[in-house]
This record gives sequence, C-alpha cells and structure tokens, in this order.
Amino acid sequence: MTHQPRTAQRVLESLSIRDPQGIDLEAIAWLSGAKVKYRELDGCDACIAGRADVGRAIISIDNRALSRRQRFSLAHEIGHWEWHRGHQLLCSKDDIGGSGKSRGLSKEAAANRFAAELLMPRFMLKDAMRDFNRLDMRTVRKMATHFDVSLTAMAYRLVESDFHPSLLIAYGKEGRRWFVRSKSIDEKWFPKDTLDRQSGAYSILFEGAGDDGYMSTVEADTWFDVQWADQVDVGEQSFRTQDDEVVTLLVARSDRMLAD
Repeated sequence: MTHQPRTAQRVLESLSIRDPQGIDLEAIAWLSGAKVKYRELDGCDACIAGRADVGRAIISIDNRALSRRQRFSLAHEIGHWEWHRGHQLLCSKDDIGGSGKSRGLSKEAAANRFAAELLMPRFMLKDAMRDFNRLDMRTVRKMATHFDVSLTAMAYRLVESDFHPSLLIAYGKEGRRWFVRSKSIDEKWFPKDTLDRQSGAYSILFEGAGDDGYMSTVEADTWFDVQWADQVDVGEQSFRTQDDEVVTLLVARSDRMLAD
C-alpha cells in the first residue's frame, strides 16, 4: 500500500490527542512504523534509516543532547518519516531547530515545520494562550514548560502564530542571523543588520549582562531604520541562547506598526 504523507495535525487527530501531555513522540513514531533509539552520534544530532517498501524505520537520537533538544529532534525525524520516506538522512544541529533557520522548500525546512506543528499545534496554543493577556518572556517560559519545548522554539511559534503583533530576532557578534515577524506587522519593519549599543541585547551579547528579567519599552529606532521609528515604542526583552547568540522578543506598542 502506498504511503500517504500526513500533516502534523492529521497525525494528532488520528490519535485523538488534544493536549500537550498526550504528545508521546515515541508512541507516535512506533505507531507510524519507526523505532526510536538513543545513542551517541558523530556529526549529527539525529538520523533516520528506513525502508519505504515495508514501512519500517529506525530513528536515532543523540543521547548527549538536552532533553528538549532530543524531543524536537525526534519530532523532526518523524516529519522526515512522514514526508521523505525511503531516504536516509543525517540531520545536523543546524538542520534541526525551532527557530526556523532553514528556509525555502528543503527537506530540513519541511521537517522543522512538521516538528513545530506536532509539538506546538496551533489549536492547543490558542487554548493555552487564553491564560495570558500579554506576550513577554514570562509567557513564553510558562508556555515552553507546558509544551516541553525550548524557549526559542516556543517564542518563534508564538510570534509566527500572531497572537500578538511581534518579532523575534537572533543576533551573533557578526550581526543578525535570522528573524521572524508576525503577519500583522508591516513588512517595512525590517530589523537592523547589527545591534544598537543602547539595546539590552547588546549588553547581554557583548558585555556579559544577564538575561532581561522583564520587558522594557524602547523607541523603535533602536531596532529599525524606518524614518519615523523614534516616534514609536516597542517592548523589548532579550535572552542568551549560546555564548555567541542572543535572541530578542519585540512586541508592538503602536498600531502604526501594523500592516494595512
């Protein structure tokens, strides 16, 4: 019988999973014909090898990775098994991530999208977000715990889901690495290539400051080169993800930032 690829939502619906605690990835993999093994891997975070003709696969996850990293990696590989069955794939740290770094229609981008939708389905997010009236890192942290995912993965998913007009931006010392913007934010609000020295993110990345404990309000020209950005305020809160990277959540404080 020919395999018909399923979306993450179809997978969850087929198993009647309606809350984050019910998302048992090993069980989901097993029921789709894939066995999960945790072991040391060289040169990749995860890999999958399977036979499309018999519908059986082995998913290997690096057991040295953090638990939430392992979890996203497993969801990523389940995505490959659904959509790229019959291919042997070695997935590196750069391939697997909740930050949407993979772009276009590549297999890795598709697997990342599937993983995000499997671990953080929009209908569950919408229900959980009813408990929060604002978007800041406190909300992100509580939601990340509830869904058992990383802060970056949850922040990215909430921004792209457009529960609040916002952006998420990652910077390294060499400059901007990636960003995601809510659909409700006008496209002219494009983040600067490098960090402004007045931003909290600059202090975290270059001066060793701790993560922002709360969301502060700054003039938007700290982050954007829009002509009248100094007349608009944005909420700013940043956190370090690794030694050479900081991620900032920006939340619109004015309707002037919204798309028409």
